[in-house]
Amino acid sequence: MKKKLLILILSLLSIQNFAKVGDVYYCEMTQAIELKEGKLINYIPQKFKFTIESDNMIRFGLDANYFKGSSFEVIEFSNNGEQFYGDNFEYSYGNFYFAEVFRWASTEVDTLTATAVSATCSILEDYAV
Repeated sequence: MKKKLLILILSLLSIQNFAKVGDVYYCEMTQAIELKEGKLINYIPQKFKFTIESDNMIRFGLDANYFKGSSFEVIEFSNNGEQFYGDNFEYSYGNFYFAEVFRWASTEVDTLTATAVSATCSILEDYAV
């Protein structure tokens, strides 16, 4: 009986760490780089927040940062609740990764810009984006 009770308690405690709608994540960039016109640009790391808005969407806060006001579609949440990803981002066990290539149209030759960001994140409690 004690073993069953212990397993039940441990199961309930671990469920609290699963990603769920309404969770707010506070993140601090560890790297932020851009390749633009053949040059590597290192940016000063920023802080940002995002929330799981629905089963298939994350939304970033309105603080001044690279992701200000953006929303990304979530393709899949893992069964363990510690990982989820979209077309250009992944969250895995407290680490957030983002990569994107932008094409800037011009009159002569289109310019490509590649951006990559890594960050460490933690879930906040009782906080709104």
